[in-house]
Amino acid sequence: MTRSVRGGGPLDGADLTKACATVAAGLVLLCSAEAKAGGPLGPPGSRVQTSRYTVDLFQGPILASSRITALAGAYTAIAEGTEGIPFNPAAASFRPPYSTTRDDYDLTAGLTLPASVKGSDFDNDGKVGFTYDKFFWLTFGGLLQHDRLGFGMTVSFQQYELGVPGTPVRLPSSDEVIASVTARLIRLDPVVSYGFLRDQLHLGAGVRFTGFYGIGNTGLVGGTVDNERLLLNSNTAGVQAGALWAPHGLPLRVGGAARSPQISTQSDEGRITANAAGDRVVGNVYLPQRVELPWEVEAGVAVQLWKRPFNIPWQDEAKVPKEDTERWRRDKNGQPEPHHQAARRLLAARYAEIPRERVLLSFSALVSGPVKDAIGVESMLSQTVDRSGERTVVTVRGGAEAEVIPNWLVLRAGSYLEPTRFRGGETRLHGTGGFALRVLRWSMFGLFDENTLFRVSFAVDGARDYFGWSVGAGLFR
Repeated sequence: MTRSVRGGGPLDGADLTKACATVAAGLVLLCSAEAKAGGPLGPPGSRVQTSRYTVDLFQGPILASSRITALAGAYTAIAEGTEGIPFNPAAASFRPPYSTTRDDYDLTAGLTLPASVKGSDFDNDGKVGFTYDKFFWLTFGGLLQHDRLGFGMTVSFQQYELGVPGTPVRLPSSDEVIASVTARLIRLDPVVSYGFLRDQLHLGAGVRFTGFYGIGNTGLVGGTVDNERLLLNSNTAGVQAGALWAPHGLPLRVGGAARSPQISTQSDEGRITANAAGDRVVGNVYLPQRVELPWEVEAGVAVQLWKRPFNIPWQDEAKVPKEDTERWRRDKNGQPEPHHQAARRLLAARYAEIPRERVLLSFSALVSGPVKDAIGVESMLSQTVDRSGERTVVTVRGGAEAEVIPNWLVLRAGSYLEPTRFRGGETRLHGTGGFALRVLRWSMFGLFDENTLFRVSFAVDGARDYFGWSVGAGLFR
């Protein structure tokens, strides 16, 4: 039953007591809800006044080889070569048709250079106040394959320098000031994989290691900036697994991967020690307690059209019937060469006869989980609370490539929707493109066959407040 007061008359003592109690209860609930939502950090837009927070290392823009960049990162179901390991651990055991030896290897390297412009919004938080300078992404790695077993690892190195807004920050008990901060990120992905069902199903697993380094670029007060000081070093570790289904005779592949959250395993205080409250403070800058990569689940499908078959069965040269190789054998020093060398020559000739014309379509979806009590790297530097990773987000990717001039030119294009991890950001659409161009035929001083083709590749990635480009070189397969 509800009571009301008409005519604005005075409340009696009981009514006044109930009203005050109701207001007090409401204020308690409001404050409790706000405290729960804010956690150890203050509300959005307030100053960071604690080290009890996490830096969310989620990365929206694609940083990968030129082929993967041009395909908008839709590589989970393609999963070819060393470059596929970070997208699907099952790539380590997948055998391309040009691989004919029981023991084989693959190497890769790539460089991406996002544009260093004042209008960039690399982390898609809706702000363009930071200038990303000296920004590059470098990767290299390799894999070893024995029969249907594969071991591989990629190493990625990322660096960017961001200016610290406002007055330069002085180091404690020192005449040095921090004029800018360099963020360095090193990621290692060692994996192992095996091919089942006559190499049609590949299952892989491994670990993920990440090292995050906050470097203060310092100099004397009123002097030049010429020194580096370690402000923060946080190491994280997690696990990952992947699967790839590549059925012989069908023009499609299906792939998936799952990655656990990467939790800090070690945090080095560097030059900054914690105070009595447990905070690490440089001037008025509170350094984070840890960094973290969110959990991820990714799934994709790829379809190849036109003349070239997609999933060509791997053939071991040691298992080729001898009667098939006799006419391919050559004499060396008056003696017939070993059977496997003739088989290798036969299989290489068969591979050269496979039609080159193709159109490859690939799609994937990446689900990235939340990170508790987290802000972004820019928020850490500006010391203004801008929550990151409060909810699960989805990245949708699609790409296509076509070998338009057989053995000479491959064109690529793609697009992906990059979600935001911030309250003030918005989902943005990326457009990607690139090519691979054959440049020469070379044995590289006898390290490869005399008919080995080499190529150069290039890719671009553009979106609102972002532009990046990538170059590469390697074998034209």
